[in-house]
Amino acid sequence: MSVFEGLQYQEPDEFNDIRKKLSEDSNCRKIDVSAGVYRDENGKPYLLKAISQAEDILHDAKRDHDYNFCLGIPEFLNAAATIALGEKLVKEKKVASCQTIGGTGACHLGATLLSSFCNFRKFYIGTPAWPNYFPLIKQAGGEVIKYNYYNSEKKEVDFTSILNALESAPRNSIFILQLCCHNPTGTDLSQEQWDILTSKMKQKEIVPFVDGAYQGLASGDLEKDALPIQNMISKDMEFLFCQSFSKSLGLYGERVGCLHVVTSDAKKAEIVADSLRFIFRSECSSAPAFGALLTSSISKNPNLRAQWKEDLEGISHRLQQVRRDVHYFLTEKYKTPGNWDHVLTQKGLFWFSGLTREQSKTLIDNLHVYLPLNGRVNVAGLNKKNTEEFCTLIDYVVRNVN
Repeated sequence: MSVFEGLQYQEPDEFNDIRKKLSEDSNCRKIDVSAGVYRDENGKPYLLKAISQAEDILHDAKRDHDYNFCLGIPEFLNAAATIALGEKLVKEKKVASCQTIGGTGACHLGATLLSSFCNFRKFYIGTPAWPNYFPLIKQAGGEVIKYNYYNSEKKEVDFTSILNALESAPRNSIFILQLCCHNPTGTDLSQEQWDILTSKMKQKEIVPFVDGAYQGLASGDLEKDALPIQNMISKDMEFLFCQSFSKSLGLYGERVGCLHVVTSDAKKAEIVADSLRFIFRSECSSAPAFGALLTSSISKNPNLRAQWKEDLEGISHRLQQVRRDVHYFLTEKYKTPGNWDHVLTQKGLFWFSGLTREQSKTLIDNLHVYLPLNGRVNVAGLNKKNTEEFCTLIDYVVRNVN
């Protein structure tokens, strides 16, 4: 008998199945709006100019390939924390930071810290949400409590539901919140809602667990997108911030992430950092260097930092233009049944279209358009060559498929 006799197939990964169908589709006009990655006007992976210039600098420098410190490369940790939290807090040494394997690694490390080391096990997640939160929290030993984040009829944040969940949550519960460009809905909390929410969280001693995977893509401005973080800092709150540079620097394959734990004083930050070191040592020992060195190079070089700002503004501008084009075709040219204003009000890569599972399935199986079955559209997969065709296919399924 095999030692693996007791293993069973796990729950199918719907997204991977769709990606497999996409790779097997030989149609030259297929449209991919499935993956959460930024594509340029030609549908190609986008290399930020800031990254290209930083690569030239690193290639000219002589460097070894030794192990890094367990917590990460110090200059990267400082740069990443400053980008996320601001220079003042970093100088006060109230932050414990650990370099991670992308944003997913940051979320897992944070969940493990809270669940296994702090014995805080109740994780509140608003749905719909990034699907990976659920197995990630389970594997870290946490318990997931769901609540409604999105009102699908009004196509806006269900703030009443969020507040009700917060009121019912016991002390030391954890609320996983997305900083901006909410995945999958593209629908973010307003600054006023953030202010109300953080005040109640502090009052009830709830732990904010903030996922900042898309910082910089909502407005094109890193600092503006981080205003909710400054709101928490101004209230002297303790919280976790999970950071990724996959989207903001296009470093998807380099797995550049960081977990920042904001504490009440420097001594507690030291203790938290030691716990992070202990956990990360047993899981990964050290994180990849190249992407982290690129990030820190850009952060400390004024010219590269200015170029990064320009890159982000360009990305944000193109995403907004695609949204305007989709809105024009659906509302004015084809007069597709329904209200499509939410394509304009949602932010970042994702448009939560409102298409039914059957409509999405028809697009995939019959019309060579690839998207998750929940109707989430990555607008970065659209461009001047395919946007109108995409909208005609949306129009078709809305009129003909329930």
